[in-house]
This record gives sequence, C-alpha cells and structure tokens, in this order.
Amino acid sequence: RKSSMSNPSSSLILTCLRVAPVQVSNTLGCINDVKQIALEAHKVGAKVLVDGCQSVPHMKVDVKDLDCDFLVASGHKMCAPMGSGFLYGKKEVLLSMPPWQGGGEMIDEVFLDHSTFALPPGRFEAGTPSVGECVGLGAACDYLTEVGMDRIEEHEHAMTKLLYEHMQSITSVRVYGPKPDSQGKGRAALAAFNHESIQASDLSTFMDMEGVAIRSGHHCTQPLHRIFEVSGSCRASAYLYTTEQDIEQ
Repeated sequence: RKSSMSNPSSSLILTCLRVAPVQVSNTLGCINDVKQIALEAHKVGAKVLVDGCQSVPHMKVDVKDLDCDFLVASGHKMCAPMGSGFLYGKKEVLLSMPPWQGGGEMIDEVFLDHSTFALPPGRFEAGTPSVGECVGLGAACDYLTEVGMDRIEEHEHAMTKLLYEHMQSITSVRVYGPKPDSQGKGRAALAAFNHESIQASDLSTFMDMEGVAIRSGHHCTQPLHRIFEVSGSCRASAYLYTTEQDIEQ
C-alpha cells in the first residue's frame, strides 16, 4: 500500500509483523543490506529472520552486527551432510516463544494438567536429533574456520570476476543480477543465465554430457522468474574448491 513515508523500505515493513530477507540471492547473486533492513524493521516492531543459506558458507556473518532476531543456514551448502542446518535466535526472543513441537528433551516438568518447558535451545529441539548430521555440521564449521572465511571470500571474488566476464562475453546468453566490480566484489560467486535459443533444462543436460555440472530450474524463485518472463534458468555456482580451469571449461 502507499505511504507518505519517505523511505520505501519502511513503507513496506509497516505492513509486516515479520520480515525474512535473503542476505544473498541464490538466483541474482545480489548481496542485500540486511543490517539496514533489520534497522528499519525494528523501528516498527517487526521481527527479522535472515536467510543466510547463501551467505554463511561464503563470507563472514556477524549476527550481533546485523542485529537480526533470527538467522537460518543449511548445512549442505557449507560442506556438511544433507539434512543438516541451524537456526540462530536472540536469547530474549527465544525465551518469549512457546515450543512449536512436543517430544523428549523439550520439557522441564510434566503434570497431569500442565507442563513446563526447558530453556532454549532445548525447548525447540523435541525428540532425538540427527546426531550424525549434527556432528558433520560441526566438523564443517571447524573446517571452514580453519580454511578462513577471509580466504574463501577472496577466492570467490576472483572466481566471480572470471565467471561473470566469461558469461558476459557470450552474446547469446543473458546473465541475471548485478555486475561485479573490477575485483569481483558486489555479487555472489554464481551466475543464473539463459540462452536465447536453448531451453534451460536442455542446456544443463548438454553441459552435463560434457562433464560440466550446473543447475537448471526456478531455484525456488518462481515469482522472480515470472518477472523475467521465463520458466526457469541455468545456474553456475563457484565455491572454495572451484578453479579457473573449471570456469574456463
């Protein structure tokens, strides 16, 4: 709805009780200023959940600096087992919330007419957890810390620059999202794209036959693809193990 407020982001947030921005888009590769979004949201009493699935594996993320109420990330994008991940929440916010699921380990005391609940995070961890996956997630966090998030980010900037330049040089291909600067900064190390005459799923199959693994589909962003008036796109992604030879291939 229209508002007389000068800041359009504040106008949007006024209609919400909860705001859930992505820190990095898994389709456009843009890096959103979630710290500013959280600031504007908190001005009107909204809670902020940051989707860090595409940022946490690739850059330093400080939840205290962002001042977000929640942040979520998935393990398989950061070298951890499938099905693992984590949800960060501010202590005072978690303390104010009731449990969302019942089961073992989330209770404090049980009576015939009522129950009391464990303190967070146990309150939200009902039942037997996926222990193996959690151990793997912890090992992945240790590994990324040992490698160094600064080193990972620096490497990805170089890969971003190379990937974007190569993709832009193909005149029959449209790359979505912002252009990186001369050092490869300003977008994530991925490129969603479409060929002018080859359907995305066909192109990914052809590339697979040549030993090149990319993804095709709508990348969980169907409304965005409708804006672009396409059913889907291809996406090439780089990470700490990607080399210049991989991109040139």
